[in-house]
Amino acid sequence: MKLYHIGKVVKDLEEAKKYYKETFGFEPIGEMVEDNIQKVWVLKMGVGHGEDVTLELLQPMGEHSPVYKFLQKTGGGLHHLSYLVEDIQRAIADFKERGALILGEVAPSIAFGSQPSVWLYTGSKELIELIEEA
Repeated sequence: MKLYHIGKVVKDLEEAKKYYKETFGFEPIGEMVEDNIQKVWVLKMGVGHGEDVTLELLQPMGEHSPVYKFLQKTGGGLHHLSYLVEDIQRAIADFKERGALILGEVAPSIAFGSQPSVWLYTGSKELIELIEEA
């Protein structure tokens, strides 16, 4: 298992992109992606060539987005940690054994090449996204 990205919910993707570029020197990795499954616009940012852990900026597409309530309640901020796993079914079983709550079914991660992904909530109250490596 490898830390892949840190997900942050933002109100305005363009403003957040400008902030992270000017403040930390982060550069966009690819173009903004429209994820109609999660109902968010996604922009990956990182330092270097994207081989390090990246920052995933998420802007809800509207009130129907799963992150909309989070944005309204908190004003945005750290939302989740994402990990790459070799075998998503084995990882799910391991997390279940540790008391994690699996949030939904395995589904394609649109922003990451449609790799299988799943969301879970750990016993230590962390929102985690698992993405199976290609």
